[in-house]
Amino acid sequence: MTMRRSDAPVLADPGTLEVIVPDAQSSIRWSRHGYPHPLAKWHYHPQMEIHLIREGTGQLMAGDGLVPFEPGHVAMIGSNLPHNWISDSMPGERLPHRDVLCHVRPQTIRSLMAVFPETAGFEQVMRRAGHALVLSGEAARQAGALLEAMGNHAPSRRAADLIEIFSVFEQAPNDQWSTVVTPEYDPSAVVGAESGVNAAIEYIAAHLDSDISLQDAASAASMSASTFSRFFKRAAGIGFSDFVRRLRVGRACRLLTCTNMPISAVQQASGYSNASNFNRRFFDETGMTPSQYRRLHIRAAS
Repeated sequence: MTMRRSDAPVLADPGTLEVIVPDAQSSIRWSRHGYPHPLAKWHYHPQMEIHLIREGTGQLMAGDGLVPFEPGHVAMIGSNLPHNWISDSMPGERLPHRDVLCHVRPQTIRSLMAVFPETAGFEQVMRRAGHALVLSGEAARQAGALLEAMGNHAPSRRAADLIEIFSVFEQAPNDQWSTVVTPEYDPSAVVGAESGVNAAIEYIAAHLDSDISLQDAASAASMSASTFSRFFKRAAGIGFSDFVRRLRVGRACRLLTCTNMPISAVQQASGYSNASNFNRRFFDETGMTPSQYRRLHIRAAS
């Protein structure tokens, strides 16, 4: 295999297995990219991934879990766990500085633990990462700052950064960490499903402000509607219509807080032609009306 630079990963098949080739003499790969990006798909890889979101809001898909993210979100994704960060972006919009991440093999961390028993607690961190481990609060701020700084450091210093990041995950208070994936999730059950999930996501993203049908999404994934419905629930952990609603309300939330668009325009841009349906779906997801949500976030920002 021809060696490539660390910032040029190879995709065996877009949206499936990502083959990550680190620099020679390096066990840690650090990189950054924007959104959209060829690597911003539902995918998996043998390496563990530590990921910081620097801009934009959206939904983290990991295994059968789906949780919102915003700037400052930090997560550790376990080996071979399918994952994707879907931003609440408008068609044609680009977030050039969204992602900072590093990859390391679990074997590297276990080798470290074998030599330094002081790091034995990292085993629990890796077990949690197998269910997508997300930090919040001060722990997320510390881990995010360390991950950002890693990009400016020499390889020897990056090793120290990695240990410090793992320490932050290990020592995070119980109210500053959570996992995304259910204990029952089996990654092997959805092997080969990645291209179908990505086709469905691309279809939804392209039509989020217009009509979206299960039949058309199934066609995009080259499946019958009934097969696709079962497949999507198993692979993504959420029903197709619930997934669409979550993304639409996520877009509405961003437009309400980041623009001065009238609520009626936000409604249309989020794919709702009926105001009462929009208000009902928005309330179901957020516990408040669109106008209440906008007022709350305007006050919080002032």
